[in-house]
Amino acid sequence: MTRNAGLFAVSVLAVFALMVAGCGDKAKDGAQVPASTPTKVNMQEGQWEITTTMELPGMPKPHTMTTMTCLTQKDPVAKIDEKNNCKMENLTTVGNTVTWKIVCPEATSRGSITYAGASYDGIMETNMKMEGKDMTSKMTMKGKYIGPCPAPAAAPVQK
Repeated sequence: MTRNAGLFAVSVLAVFALMVAGCGDKAKDGAQVPASTPTKVNMQEGQWEITTTMELPGMPKPHTMTTMTCLTQKDPVAKIDEKNNCKMENLTTVGNTVTWKIVCPEATSRGSITYAGASYDGIMETNMKMEGKDMTSKMTMKGKYIGPCPAPAAAPVQK
């Protein structure tokens, strides 16, 4: 793998990891942004294990990573971290399929997942410029319901 392809792979994984581990999609006033369509999908609400496989031009083999996140009818896709100036747009639901677009200063991603109760399959394609060249990564996602979301940690008691 070339050095540039390796840097690109690390960049794309970092964006995805921040998206999955992010703090949420919030409006400017701090209020939660509602999904554009209130349609319910065939999904279990709770803790999900998401396995993502990324393919990049120049990479000898796909890279796989697994993350955990809580998903609900209100938030059927993993949150994004807005610290990188990324914004989720066009979150829509049609039947059991949820689609979205993520716009960052240096990259744009489009994705979709289709739920089937306690599992889902999805794809996401990211386009970005690296050293003046357009590059595209393709990711496949497999989600598996694990159980209820863990209880939030209790706030420390001040004495």
